[in-house]
Amino acid sequence: MDVSAETADLVVKESLQATESAAKLLGSGVKNVADLLLAIAKDNYKVVGKTNSKRLARDPAPAEVIRIKKEDMGQFQKLAKEFGVLFFFAQKKGNKSGYVNVVSTQNYAAQLNAVMEAMGYPIPQQTQAQEEETPKKVNTRVPQEKSSKERGTGSTPSETETAEQKPSVRKRLEYLKSVSEQTRSGPEKIKEKVR
Repeated sequence: MDVSAETADLVVKESLQATESAAKLLGSGVKNVADLLLAIAKDNYKVVGKTNSKRLARDPAPAEVIRIKKEDMGQFQKLAKEFGVLFFFAQKKGNKSGYVNVVSTQNYAAQLNAVMEAMGYPIPQQTQAQEEETPKKVNTRVPQEKSSKERGTGSTPSETETAEQKPSVRKRLEYLKSVSEQTRSGPEKIKEKVR
């Protein structure tokens, strides 16, 4: 084969590979732009600030509802954006109470508490149901009967235990020795193994 023919084949092969990789990059770029436009169309681009109920409903976390005064809505929006809270305002039509509900999820509970504290509202207390969900120490299966009620190694007797409640170990050993001597009739034969 001629040298010019090999060179021509190499040039054609390289140009086909360059075209193929350019087409792959163009295809992935178009796909990413389409995903971005679809996310914007679905209003999925919001991660902080005011949103709608449909966006929060997609989050599987339970909802958190707090009440603020209507005149504090602007300040709440500003602080919520600063602290990174996703929320929406909810109120009944014809509401004359002067309060509005702020709905968010439990994922933003800590940030909501920080916003409420910055606005001067009292932080809501945890309910007993939330405290019971995560017990600090699980009860054992079998309760310990003779554990010491004081801190430490248990070497010091507690105030409730006295000598009369707990018999002496020496007395118990002496009793067992006397019982075994009475029941023993004579020397026992012991077989020894021979190897």
